[in-house]
Amino acid sequence: MKCYRIEDVKEFMELLLLKEVFDKFCMGSMELKTLVSFSVKGNLLSDWLDEEAKERYGMSEYVPWKLFRPTAFSLIRGKQTPTVLRIQFVHYMDNGDCGGLRIQFENGELTCMSSFTAAEFSLERNAEQMWDENCYYFLKKNNILATEL
Repeated sequence: MKCYRIEDVKEFMELLLLKEVFDKFCMGSMELKTLVSFSVKGNLLSDWLDEEAKERYGMSEYVPWKLFRPTAFSLIRGKQTPTVLRIQFVHYMDNGDCGGLRIQFENGELTCMSSFTAAEFSLERNAEQMWDENCYYFLKKNNILATEL
C-alpha cells in the first residue's frame, strides 16, 4: 500500500471528472458531502443497462467509472468545493486478484492510496508490490504531480 498527496487538486479533479483517464477502473463506492451527503454503492445493476452496454459491462460486479463519471460530475459541479469526496476504485485482474485505488479529498487535501487483495492467501508480496508500482506509474504517465507520504 502506497499513499500519495496530489499536488494540483484542480487539474486532478479535471482528469477524474471530465477526462477518460480513470475510465479503466470500476467504482466500488463513493462518498460525497456537499449541500447534502451522498453515499453510493458501486454495485452494477445490469438490468438498467441497454443491450449493448449489458453485453459489454453486464458481467462486472461494480459500475465502470466511464458509466458513472457523468453522474458524479453532476453531483459535484458548482461553485463550492465538496467538503468530502472519497472514491474507491477497483480493478480485477485475470487471476482474480483485486487492485484498489482510493481517492480522498478532505480538509483541502487530496490523497490517492493504492491497495491490493490477493484472490488466494499467500505470503508472497510480489503482486502487491507490482500493483503499487503500477499505481505510481499510472499517476506519472498521466502527469499527476504526487508526493509519496
